[in-house]
Amino acid sequence: MKAVVYEGPRQVSVKDVPDARIERPTDVLVRITSANICGSDLHMYEGRTDFETGRWFGHENLGQVVEVGDGVDKVRVGDWVVLPFNIACGHCKNCERQLTNYCLTAQPEPNMAGAAYGFADMGPYGGGQAELLRVPWGDFNCLRLGRTPRSARPTT
Repeated sequence: MKAVVYEGPRQVSVKDVPDARIERPTDVLVRITSANICGSDLHMYEGRTDFETGRWFGHENLGQVVEVGDGVDKVRVGDWVVLPFNIACGHCKNCERQLTNYCLTAQPEPNMAGAAYGFADMGPYGGGQAELLRVPWGDFNCLRLGRTPRSARPTT
């Protein structure tokens, strides 16, 4: 798939990267149609963070669901979804207190909390300035907007 890849301060390019894919039963795969360029993206773009070269941006995304994992109950292929900045599990102590920006499960570094798509120091997740996006804990992280009629749904 194509993605906007960070190559260093003020240097990005569209490159081929590994396709996003379902990795866990609770994942959703979204074909991205829109990704916002946020002011916080500019911190990474301008080199004011420790964003690694080779990663891709995009943490405010919109698109259509093209695949769901076996553990997904609410989201279906064909749904249009908006994905918020942060990634959260929906069931840890912080998520239950509605502090999803400090999710204890989504961040793999034990001394940190919080995770986001394609953002410095907020987990290993790919960003949405790409053709496809893996959405962990899809039932919790996908804000469903509607569904495309069955006859117009994408095939995977």
